[in-house]
Amino acid sequence: MGILSRLLLFFYVAAVIVALAAVAGVCLNLIPVKIWQGYLDVILKSHETLMVLAIMAVASLCLLCVVFSGKKSSPIISSDVELQKDETGEVKITIEAIAGIVERAALTVNGVREVVPDVSKQSGNVPLKIHLDLVLSQGYTAQKVCERVNQSVNDALNTATQISNVPIEMKVTEVTHAIVERERRVV
Repeated sequence: MGILSRLLLFFYVAAVIVALAAVAGVCLNLIPVKIWQGYLDVILKSHETLMVLAIMAVASLCLLCVVFSGKKSSPIISSDVELQKDETGEVKITIEAIAGIVERAALTVNGVREVVPDVSKQSGNVPLKIHLDLVLSQGYTAQKVCERVNQSVNDALNTATQISNVPIEMKVTEVTHAIVERERRVV
């Protein structure tokens, strides 16, 4: 339902509530007979009453058309990736779970400080498309880190889901000046 239909419905319902309150007041004798009969005579004899009734009739028809002109619902697109389907059943994994695998795999690479994964499902031979926004530590080469992230993510996906050779688009969004963590030697 569009915004105009909702606005029309709001004023229509408000007018009906006011009319119902007036009728309830008359029925419960809250409004004296002389007052409501006088107002009723004036209302019924004026041309504006006919205009209000015509507007309410048009509003009713518009709202009725909105109710019956609903768009046909599109089929629900699952955000799950099908890993296996056979006579014994099927195995699926959610995009969120894949994004978690991708994030953890990227964070294991030295030089990567933060990762923001964007995983989307696509049709074709490769069921996934991955985009990573990376924050690197200062002192690391972006190309080498991205190669290692690509290898780490593809290895993790292959291990967890048996999906291999997923194209990964990476963008370095920031290089931090934080202290670089080096591997410590145990003496």
